[in-house]
Amino acid sequence: MKADDDQQHGGRVRPYQIIMLCCAYTGTELAYGVQAAYVTPILAGLGIPLRYLTLAWAISPILGLLTQPVIGSWSDSCTCPWGRRRPFMVAMAIGILIGLLATAFGKDLGLLVSSNSLSFAIAFTLIGNGILDYSLDSSGVPCRAYLFDVTPQNQEHKFQRLAAIFASVGAIAGYLICGIEWNFAFGQVIFDQAHSVFILTAVLVCLFYIVSLFSVKEVPFIQTQQHRLDAATGSKEIQLQDTSQHAQSQHSNDIVIHEDQTGREIQANPSRSHIKAVFYAVTKMPREFAILCLLDSIAWIGYVCFSVFYTDFVGIEVFKGNPTAPLNSTDYLLYQRGVKIGSWGLLGQSAFGGAFALCLERICRVTGSRLIMIGGFSLVGLLLFIMAFVKVLPFVIAAGTLTGIVFAIIYSIPFGLVGQYHAAFKVNDITTRTLYADDPRWSTRGFGIDSAILNSCMYAGQLTVSFCVGAIVEASGTRDAAAMTMGGCLLTCAFLSIFVVEPQTKPSQVELNDFTANENRNNDCTTVGVV
Repeated sequence: MKADDDQQHGGRVRPYQIIMLCCAYTGTELAYGVQAAYVTPILAGLGIPLRYLTLAWAISPILGLLTQPVIGSWSDSCTCPWGRRRPFMVAMAIGILIGLLATAFGKDLGLLVSSNSLSFAIAFTLIGNGILDYSLDSSGVPCRAYLFDVTPQNQEHKFQRLAAIFASVGAIAGYLICGIEWNFAFGQVIFDQAHSVFILTAVLVCLFYIVSLFSVKEVPFIQTQQHRLDAATGSKEIQLQDTSQHAQSQHSNDIVIHEDQTGREIQANPSRSHIKAVFYAVTKMPREFAILCLLDSIAWIGYVCFSVFYTDFVGIEVFKGNPTAPLNSTDYLLYQRGVKIGSWGLLGQSAFGGAFALCLERICRVTGSRLIMIGGFSLVGLLLFIMAFVKVLPFVIAAGTLTGIVFAIIYSIPFGLVGQYHAAFKVNDITTRTLYADDPRWSTRGFGIDSAILNSCMYAGQLTVSFCVGAIVEASGTRDAAAMTMGGCLLTCAFLSIFVVEPQTKPSQVELNDFTANENRNNDCTTVGVV
């Protein structure tokens, strides 16, 4: 499979090309950081009640759950001359750019339409934030698939951890941009602080994505398929190598792949085939992949809950402030100070996550991915659960910083495991053969659609926090419920990690000896038959 990928991308991929490709992750997390810091204050400044603010984050998860797997399936068989993945990356980059500008200038656009009401300002801002949130979330599907396409055999975890490092750098840069007083640096000439931050972010995101798009050239899907057809000339039945196409030909009555008189393949009813491919991929999910998706969904619930409530927890529970107190009152100022101090915890979380991702590969060589997940989720989950009872500032900041372990894990290890599954369960060569080789459950699956399904687990976390955790915190009357929810989710993930399947990607010496002996016997039998 990787040999075909090397042919698709022009041979061996150089390290600097992988670094360029990972710049897309930096741009995405940069925009995420700015969004997390400014969108809620912008919406609150428009007069939206606080109890409805979390619902504004539910638009993207709902759309993502419905469309992301289809995007993954579509990218597996896209016939655009640019390649399979890059057209979708361009589309998501444009969406991020539109979302950033619409969110920043939504109020101004609304006041131009109607200066007597904020209804249009609220509508434009919500639409802009929805486009931004959806584009950021969906960008992970083509980016991860693109990275997997160029990843050498048995290097899936290494490259996914490199992506996590670049993502951490982007998050740190986003928080730093938000912390700089741009009016003081450049003077308030045309734009205010929020406008300056969003414009600068839009420019940087565009630059990062341009660098990524010019990293590794993709061969168009039609040319790749034609190359495989030429290699199989003379055979009566040509077996397609692309897993997504193979899945559709094996499991869908509405997709037909055949050859016309010129030898080119024709595919009928492609739009319906993508929907059926998604339905099949979800309903026929292998057990090990289902466990990974369940674990990832619960992990995202805990991580999203941490991202939403951490600074609020510091302001209310540690500094004893009150966000609803009158402006300039002691309680309100204490809350604002707690939020600012909590932001340093988020910055430490991003920095520590990047540093941990650097060490993750070496740790994995010794312990394996499963033990890292068990240990990481257990440690952070326990600290966050204790945080509900020990509200000492140094401990709370330390717990927030160590949450970077969870960020590094969920951003790299699950996707690396999926890459290992696709590499290990579908090969025939003895040099990469495993106990699960030629598994029929995996032989018809594409990495693009599986990556999209795994990426959709993040939406499950966002929706749960939007509709459930907020209600739980409000009913309990204390932010301690949020801390216990974070810790409980991560401790559950530690338990589920016990059941994660980590395939062996290299055959044992016994397997190699048996294979060699069988080959020698077969050769001897062939020689006798010829004589």
